[in-house]
Amino acid sequence: MQEIPKLQFKKSEQLNLEFEIFPLSTLFSRNQKLPIPLHVPQRLEFFNIMYITRGSGVHFIDFEPHPFTAGDIIFVSKGQAHSFAPSDQHDGFLMLFTERFLSKNLADSDVISFYRLYNYHLQSPIVRPSKTETTIFSNLVDQIYTEYGYSENFAKEEILRLMLKLLLLKAERLKRTLIPQEKNSEAFISFGEFQTLIEQHISETRNAKDYADKMHISYKHLNDICKSVTGSTAKEVIDNFVVLEIKRNLAVTDISVKELAYKLGFDEPTNFVKYFKKQTQQTPTQFKKSL
Repeated sequence: MQEIPKLQFKKSEQLNLEFEIFPLSTLFSRNQKLPIPLHVPQRLEFFNIMYITRGSGVHFIDFEPHPFTAGDIIFVSKGQAHSFAPSDQHDGFLMLFTERFLSKNLADSDVISFYRLYNYHLQSPIVRPSKTETTIFSNLVDQIYTEYGYSENFAKEEILRLMLKLLLLKAERLKRTLIPQEKNSEAFISFGEFQTLIEQHISETRNAKDYADKMHISYKHLNDICKSVTGSTAKEVIDNFVVLEIKRNLAVTDISVKELAYKLGFDEPTNFVKYFKKQTQQTPTQFKKSL
């Protein structure tokens, strides 16, 4: 049985940073030498920001195509499966960083912004600035790239962290115009905790009440949190996560339906197949063939 290919963050030996930025063209030129080709879905163990400077294309995130054009900013969260369509028709920059790199000076308000930007339950992972804002983001990304390559390493990590934080905050300001403001900060933080618990315990339980108990809140309160943040019930959030995990495993591993069923906590493979078909109108085998 194989697992989904997971990309761990590899620190630069020279800089010892959990942050990296480089042109997309550099990545595409290395595609033939990479252990996992860029068109194969891979699960990130870090966060990813793509800034498109030229052309247009499509990026796949959790098997959904997301068209982009010059000026767009694409956010891929840790844990998501994504894949590239390498092309000479577009270029830009790719920024990679770990949560640990950013969190060294995150205030509570920054955490909330981070949840909004990287919460794929809320909306598109693509932020599309206006023409005026595009100039601002373009200059900021250029400054980050210049600082990363600067020969003097004094305070480099802190400067990069502050620049990255500025980029995230500006992107969050754009997204705030798209997300209803009644969604309060407490709900976002609690929803983030719920997501983490699902990731840790999904093989043990798919019962929303069990997660409410782990969070020391009532089932109704958890349901209200989920509806406030995503518009979905707690059960629907759990179901969406399970379906994504099934798709991620089926897409890039040779795991059998039986093995995957037990891995995700189903008592019988037949129940697993019925569950997946109810959620997607496809059997696991049909989904795998459709890819």
